[in-house]
Amino acid sequence: MTKTVDKTLFIGGGNMGRAILRGYKTDGGDMSKISIIDPFMDAQDASELGIGALHRAYDDIPSDLKFATIVLATKPQVFEDASRPVANVLSEDALVISIMAGVTSARIIQNIGRQVPVVRCMPNMAAAVQKSVNVAFATDASRKDQFEALFAGSGPVSWVEDEDHIHATTAVSGSGPAYFFAFVEAMGKAGEHAGLDPQFALDLATDTLIGAAELLKQDRMPSKLRESVTSKGGTTAAALEQFALNNNLNAIVLEAVKAAQSRSKAL
Repeated sequence: MTKTVDKTLFIGGGNMGRAILRGYKTDGGDMSKISIIDPFMDAQDASELGIGALHRAYDDIPSDLKFATIVLATKPQVFEDASRPVANVLSEDALVISIMAGVTSARIIQNIGRQVPVVRCMPNMAAAVQKSVNVAFATDASRKDQFEALFAGSGPVSWVEDEDHIHATTAVSGSGPAYFFAFVEAMGKAGEHAGLDPQFALDLATDTLIGAAELLKQDRMPSKLRESVTSKGGTTAAALEQFALNNNLNAIVLEAVKAAQSRSKAL
């Protein structure tokens, strides 16, 4: 079924923005209503996405064209310059969506120079396979449906009522895929150190994580699953004792999440 989404402009056509749009397209979205402004986006990528228009600069947009939804998909570091002209392309009752880490709704409104409803969302890279964890905050709850029509195709949407919680979700789910990738890398290297062929060890680690994820989909109780595979005095117990040594694993993960959360606030 084709979704009915009014004209939408993505500011920035990077990996995350494209992943969200692929999910929208796969979910039956009308790509003809999507425009992107990005001076560096490959025209072939835009064509493959099937978007309505690719603009290299704001000046390329016809002066009479206004958008009901603006998606700020730039890096936080270039936000101010990239978003300042947004007010010129907003329709009367437009919604502004941001997937930038750290940039608050108040700062977005201030920089645009116009009072607009804002939805801040922290997706993650699994949007590329429609498995993103999309955590969102809305300054106007009546705009949640408008947001979900565009983003739900990339993965499930969860809402928070406190905007400050976006910093924490950025640290857990936004950056989270990289933590699992790093752990798989570490397991692969450990397997290699134990005498396995490097690629074979990495394949074992990768397939083990995929299988474990499938089990978690069926039973979202990691402690219960961990206990079910851990025999007293067995090999798994011996390994987990090392993770638990001086609360090592929990402490490392806690410090990693705190560091990401602090960085989100700094941005």
